[in-house]
Amino acid sequence: MSAAKIPATPAAIAAFFQLHDAGRVPALLPIRYHRMRVEALAFFRGSAPLYYTRFGAAPALADGPVGWLCGDAHIENFGSYRGDNGLVYFDLNDFDEAALGPLRWDVGRLLVSVRLAAARLGLPAAAQQAQAELLLRAYAAALAAGKAYLLERATARGVVRQLLKAVQQRRQRELLASRTSRRNGWHFRAHKVAALRPLPPAEHLAVLRAVENWRLAQAVPPCGPLLDVAGRIAGVGSLGVPRYALLARSCHPGKLPRLLDLKLALPAAPAPFSPVPQPAWPTEAARVVAAQGYLQAVCPALLQDLELGGRPFVLRALQPVADKLNFDSLPADSAGFEQALADFGHLLAWAHLRAAGHRGSAGPDALRDCGATVGSWGGEILAFAATAQAAVEADYAAFALACDEGLLPTAAR
Repeated sequence: MSAAKIPATPAAIAAFFQLHDAGRVPALLPIRYHRMRVEALAFFRGSAPLYYTRFGAAPALADGPVGWLCGDAHIENFGSYRGDNGLVYFDLNDFDEAALGPLRWDVGRLLVSVRLAAARLGLPAAAQQAQAELLLRAYAAALAAGKAYLLERATARGVVRQLLKAVQQRRQRELLASRTSRRNGWHFRAHKVAALRPLPPAEHLAVLRAVENWRLAQAVPPCGPLLDVAGRIAGVGSLGVPRYALLARSCHPGKLPRLLDLKLALPAAPAPFSPVPQPAWPTEAARVVAAQGYLQAVCPALLQDLELGGRPFVLRALQPVADKLNFDSLPADSAGFEQALADFGHLLAWAHLRAAGHRGSAGPDALRDCGATVGSWGGEILAFAATAQAAVEADYAAFALACDEGLLPTAAR
């Protein structure tokens, strides 16, 4: 059966996830499904592969310029982080699904997430449509302007300003205190921290040795010797993919240890459905790092790809989950929510403009023309978002039943 024809039934949806999630850490799948079971927006976050099987061939998304996609655009895929220059930024910040494809794929997915969020707020259909229109106008206007900006802390407002301020004011000592202990030497408190999990001794030793061997082979190591490693539990879409928190000495004597994030890179969900060929990458991790470099204003500290045991991983400074935008932190009042939506539209357009001309992407002139002519294609993509929202909600209802009927395991962490 064609993936696009998967019926929205508990058995079919459960079978899709069982097949897709094969190879992930079994102990983490109940947590993943529990988080997706909470509500439709959380399900949407965790089901990008199902989304693209449904809509990868949607006519409303096929036209327009081709460019580098975030691939998993949604309202919670924004957050604050400290860049490799030491400054704090707010931007798109997850590029696991980055691929070359029609830019409208990103726009359509972000619009669907806006409608799901508005529905969760209890807004009627007309208001959901108005919120989607607002974001599309912001995206198109920024694209038509043809210049990629970034959100500055001095001019940021609302929840964006709060997240920027929180990261700016946080000290390394606070991050370490919430995850580690220095009693009998620095180590993770993996048994006591919800976002960490202790590793089996063999896996703990294998990861520690592999990363340390890689570090020693670098001309300029990104950190000092490894002190400890733990499994990391974060996110929804990639939960269950091998992922580790690393504790390493600083390269500078007397400085506090560093916290690093190491995650296995898997093939991008949109790539099989893209109408254009993908560039040849040495590894999936190389794709993620390169695309992130194209799309972000400034990359996170220590971002780089590496291979461990023949598998591709992405290494970066650890970003706490709290620094990512959570829907619950968005203001429920119309003015505050609309202000955040305009920011999301601008950020997506700026990312697309930054990546213009890179490895198969259309140039900036084509993107400017696309933004300026939104009147000719905007109605179609807005209609798509409404249709896709209904399909996602039907898939979520089937998924929830699959969990409730025991077809998929769930467990809170």
